[in-house]
Amino acid sequence: MLSKEELGRRLKRTRAAKDMTLKNVESLSGVSATHISQIERGMTSPTVGALQKLARALEKESVYFLEEVELEEVSVARDPVSTVILSENPAVMFRNLSHGIPGGKLHIGRLELEPGSRATGEPHHHEGEECGVVVRGTMEIRIEDRSYTLNPGDTIHFNATRPHSYSNPGEEPAEAIWVTSAPSFI
Repeated sequence: MLSKEELGRRLKRTRAAKDMTLKNVESLSGVSATHISQIERGMTSPTVGALQKLARALEKESVYFLEEVELEEVSVARDPVSTVILSENPAVMFRNLSHGIPGGKLHIGRLELEPGSRATGEPHHHEGEECGVVVRGTMEIRIEDRSYTLNPGDTIHFNATRPHSYSNPGEEPAEAIWVTSAPSFI
């Protein structure tokens, strides 16, 4: 959980970077300069409503002030930034290709499946969307009671609230570039 001191530091840095005074933020947000000062000094935490007003005044998403890790506004990654194993053995992996941005909703990665592997035992579902393009091998994506076999160059896009699973029915490794808008994915 993010401390109120760190939230205050982020608020103050953001305000200073925009060259705004406490009074400027007060007039744009409707939150008193005194209260903003107390938040910035870590003396108090804002209510959800106050945080939303302050974020709007500072042209930020509210979550920017709450995320555990302070992310850069522009994320550049040259190698996978982390790897998550999606099955009981390392036969199915998701390699994150981005660090993310403040309040970001998209996650991009490389989904890798070894021959004969399955990402999940039972189909799963979550909020958001998923979209992927196969770059190597063959993938089978099962969505509810229908299977889609994808080969290199094939793309799929679906609502992730529908139960789905991934597998590699082929005899060679499969790889896809995968994007999801899940609220908290990997």
